[in-house]
Amino acid sequence: MLKLWGMKQVLALLVFMCSACHAAAQVPSTYISETEEQYARSQTARENAVNAFRAGDIAVALEGMKKALSDRPTNIAVLGNAIFLAAEMGAVDEMKTLTHRYLALGVVPPAGIVAALKEKLPAAVWSELKTEIDRLNAPSGSAETLYTVPVRYRLVEGIASDGKGGFFLSTVVSGSIHHLKNTGEIQLVLDGKVHDAPSFFGIAFNPDEDRLYATYGRVEQTPNVPAGAGKTGVLRINATTGSITGNWPLPGGTDGQQIADIAINASGAVVVSEGQGSGLYLVEASGLRRLETGVTFRSPQGLAFLPDGTLLMADYGRGLWKIDLEAEAATLLGVPQSVSLIGIDGLFAHKGHLAAIQNGVSPHRIIEISVDNARENVTGITVLAQNLDGFDEPTLGTSTAAGIAFVASSQWPKFGDGGALRDGQTYQPTNIMMIRD
Repeated sequence: MLKLWGMKQVLALLVFMCSACHAAAQVPSTYISETEEQYARSQTARENAVNAFRAGDIAVALEGMKKALSDRPTNIAVLGNAIFLAAEMGAVDEMKTLTHRYLALGVVPPAGIVAALKEKLPAAVWSELKTEIDRLNAPSGSAETLYTVPVRYRLVEGIASDGKGGFFLSTVVSGSIHHLKNTGEIQLVLDGKVHDAPSFFGIAFNPDEDRLYATYGRVEQTPNVPAGAGKTGVLRINATTGSITGNWPLPGGTDGQQIADIAINASGAVVVSEGQGSGLYLVEASGLRRLETGVTFRSPQGLAFLPDGTLLMADYGRGLWKIDLEAEAATLLGVPQSVSLIGIDGLFAHKGHLAAIQNGVSPHRIIEISVDNARENVTGITVLAQNLDGFDEPTLGTSTAAGIAFVASSQWPKFGDGGALRDGQTYQPTNIMMIRD
């Protein structure tokens, strides 16, 4: 996702990307979580900060953002906004303190904020921070390129293992699903455009029934579909013949709703996330049934069933949720003070562990997330790979017998309205990479 830090863009970010984390009474003091009350309070403080910023009162805006941050101390979006406001004021001590807090989470502020720090901070202070920024930005881990997908397959988003060394791939701009065989041959499974499914996102494969499930809809990068037009939902597809055997669309069009990701449990239950309208749905014979959890999701994305049946969901703006399907309940997991789980796109189980693709932070990274036995807190993360050659907006991944395979270079930011390449951009073949066990 592009992060632009001009005045207009900062206002938009302040309005949209504030989420939460705060020490709650029901979790140990070593973990940070949040209640709905804390989330609402932080949102109010954020809104007041935005209003002050619009009115040109940067000092009041900064105090308001720091108040919002008190209820979500590991949220990189709020932290980033606070750093920006401190830079606008030229408040050197605030800039230094807030930036150290950001870097303590193991990630780096967006390029626009880093540029502001370089400009506004004294040389000695900037030099100290730059050393740590450079360390955190350094490539780490290892991953090998399994396949390069030719440029005619545009904006590869989703991936699912076929269990035979190959993969099923979904595309956003091409609007199609393909089988990338272990020989390197790519075979068309379904052209969504002729079935009113113009872009595909998450994809899952049930090998026992030779069934593919794929989410579809319309986004800015979808060609030839006006804003709000079309449908978003889930298709069930015969993986061999490409025939559609089920279709579950959401009522209404694509204005404000987009079915995003998908997961299947051991008993065959299918769950999908809805990223724009912030919902979670079960696929049932009668249609998509929204789960009424009673909590406020920001942007539901990746879903993963652990071996014990626990369902976890990545919320791009709030962190990691445990979902109880039977009770229709959601609980935000606590995190250590050194961890931020904001910006997770892909989420999946791999050999009993939880893996995630975090492309809403800098640098982009693939991490393993450790959770406690009660599935109430994240006990830590391990960076498996970050900022490697071949990375260019990694998106979704899948578990295989040999390791974790993932779309390493979707190149989302290169595409604009209707799937056209943005000025000055060149689309490269898509790298499918693997982190071997």
